[in-house]
Amino acid sequence: MGKMMTITGATLRVLPKKAALLTVLSGMVAISATAFAEMKIGTVNMVDLVKLHPSYETNKALLKSTDKDYKEKLDKRQEDIKAIADEGKKAQEDLSNPMLSVSAKASAQKNLESVQRRYIAARQDMEAEVRRYQNELSELEGRLMKLQTEDIREKISAYAKKNGYDMIIDATMLAYSKESFDVTDDVLRAMGIDPAKRKTLKDDKPDAKAK
Repeated sequence: MGKMMTITGATLRVLPKKAALLTVLSGMVAISATAFAEMKIGTVNMVDLVKLHPSYETNKALLKSTDKDYKEKLDKRQEDIKAIADEGKKAQEDLSNPMLSVSAKASAQKNLESVQRRYIAARQDMEAEVRRYQNELSELEGRLMKLQTEDIREKISAYAKKNGYDMIIDATMLAYSKESFDVTDDVLRAMGIDPAKRKTLKDDKPDAKAK
């Protein structure tokens, strides 16, 4: 019975500490919630801002043109490889001629092996060129996107400072946000773009077309 009293006493002494901790934590949560509620928060649709940015269509056209140039160069490579393959077929036919002398057959064999080496080298060069073109195109796209998003972020930052916003968040990364928080149209105006153009983006969406 004495041990139970001791245990009970220990429990009674611990409970006030837990209660005090919970009180402190509750207070911190309340303060955080109040501070968050007092913050001026806005949201923007970064996808719309990117697609309506003045350089978007220019960048898109540059990437398309660059990709076309690469494909034309690769098509030329493919034609060269096909020509070597045709040369290989001819060399194989020459080697299969039963009328060839021993020396002529040896010469035909060497010619065929030479053509095969050229074909393999041409294929390897083309594969390396494809990888290089893909990397260059990817790097170009990355550079253009970086310049574009940096400009957009500068416009958002300037708008936020001018209008007293504590935070402007990309709405496309949120599960939900009130429409009243959306300042995309205001940022578009700051970029010199008519916000009415956003409607054309919505009309181009598959869901909108289906309706």
